[in-house]
Formats: sequence, structure tokens, C-alpha cells
Amino acid sequence: MHPLSKEQLEQSRSIQAQILQSAAKHKRGQLAKGLGVDTTTVGRWLDSSHKDSRLIQFAAILAMCNLKVVPINMRCYDSQKIDILFHLAKDSFNRLEVVDDFFMTPMTDQGVHNE
Repeated sequence: MHPLSKEQLEQSRSIQAQILQSAAKHKRGQLAKGLGVDTTTVGRWLDSSHKDSRLIQFAAILAMCNLKVVPINMRCYDSQKIDILFHLAKDSFNRLEVVDDFFMTPMTDQGVHNE
């Protein structure tokens, strides 16, 4: 077995913490019912000190695959695309000289304001 890199190990621990925090918000009986297993089985899987724990291995798999756990209401975006949008917005704001420039109505090619 190849050991995890320092970064992967940190990510794996973060994943474990996120899973445990989220699982703590739910009753183990509900989790067990949803998985079709006994409540004690879920407890063993989540207990990293137990020999039958699946948490450490599952988190390690996600870390090795460069994946992470995020809440369902979060959205993930490509950081390169966000960086491009940030620079475009920054460039636009750098062209402004006073706050009123931000609220100016754009002019058409004929020099007439659009309304």
C-alpha cells in the first residue's frame, strides 16, 4: 500500500471530520435504515478506532482521487474560470474614477444614453 502524501493525509482527516460532523446531525437509526444495516454497524463504520471502521479508508480513497466532501447546497466552480471573472471585474472597476461612474447609464455608438 502506498502511503498518503502529507497533503492527502490532511485532506483525508478533513473529510473524516466533515463526515462525522454531518453524521452527528442525524440519528444513527435513520442512517442505518437508509443503508439497510443495523444501527451498530453504522456506529462501527464511523468509529475510526474500531477494526471494522470504513471511515478512514473511505476518506483516504476520496483524498487520493482529489475529491472532497461539501454540503449539498454548495456549488463548486473551476478556480481558473473564477480567476478570469475576477480579473475582468477588477479591470472594470479599475476604469472607474468616482463612485458615480458605477451608476452611469452606458452610451450607445451615437452618444445617446440607453434607457
